[in-house]
Amino acid sequence: MFVHREAVRFRDLDPMGHVNNAVFLTYIESARAAFLQHLGAVQTLEDLAIIVARVEIDFRAPVRFGEQVEITAKVSRFGEKSFDLEHELRVGETVVAEAKTVLVTYDYEQHAPVEIPAAWREKLAA
Repeated sequence: MFVHREAVRFRDLDPMGHVNNAVFLTYIESARAAFLQHLGAVQTLEDLAIIVARVEIDFRAPVRFGEQVEITAKVSRFGEKSFDLEHELRVGETVVAEAKTVLVTYDYEQHAPVEIPAAWREKLAA
């Protein structure tokens, strides 16, 4: 299972002293990019031909300054033009959030969804 780590920064905090809910999206985004690079599906920003169609997050526990968040990423579903990534966010042994993103492969020149490239499908399914 792929794991990406993010250190909680001061700027991530809200006035209550814990990570703001919106920042979890940034952690998931960083994990997604690292996951796709790790698999060799993307090398550059131009290779990142996807759009986020949907995000679901279930928050389980607060995260505080100085902690390290581990974010897993795994493909849980393939469609013709989209796939799902599931994420678990942990601090130590504590699950702090669970998330799912629906990603659509996209041609930015044609402004339209496209089929998942065979090379991507192969790498993502591994």
